[in-house]
Amino acid sequence: MSERVRASFDRIAEQYAADFADELTRKPYDTELLGRFARRCPAPGLVLDIGCGPAGHVGRFVAGRGARVVGVDVAPRSLTVARRLNDPSLHFVAADMRALPFARGACTGIVAFYSLIYEADPTPALVELRRVLRPGGALVVAVHAGEGFSHFSDYKGLPVDVELHLRGPETFADQVRAAGFAVETVDVRPPYPFEHATPRLYLLGG
Repeated sequence: MSERVRASFDRIAEQYAADFADELTRKPYDTELLGRFARRCPAPGLVLDIGCGPAGHVGRFVAGRGARVVGVDVAPRSLTVARRLNDPSLHFVAADMRALPFARGACTGIVAFYSLIYEADPTPALVELRRVLRPGGALVVAVHAGEGFSHFSDYKGLPVDVELHLRGPETFADQVRAAGFAVETVDVRPPYPFEHATPRLYLLGG
């Protein structure tokens, strides 16, 4: 992920955590899907929360259902905040998702909620996720659905420099397959009233 994205999320880490730490309490679709994913990834197998962000809330939810989770993020300040907000049993590692510090097949599960949206081409990250996921492991991804991208220079008065790339369901599923994954389900839901107003695309595979 680019330096501008890393710097942007380091600047907004505290505000972003405050905004998203409890969002899953208002997202029944997401919690049901994450619960199904967690049941496929029981401890002691390792689950990676890719792009965990400063709240670490997605990984925390999965860990609360019995999985052993490590949050991964490229922004160091985001990880500092995540460590402060979460139980010490939830571990965090600074890394680019395109070059993960894990052995081939080291993980039983990967969750990537809204981390595959900041680059035009998600293929390098998907190939790396495939490398570290063991055969038969589970993958669950959430992205914004649609076509094109939007550029953002401000987040609640804080300067950022990020592009949000939308993913078409068929195109994205094909990219996931091309990286070596089997795709089981692809679903799109409308945004909840409190969310950024884009449809949400969910892919479950392995």
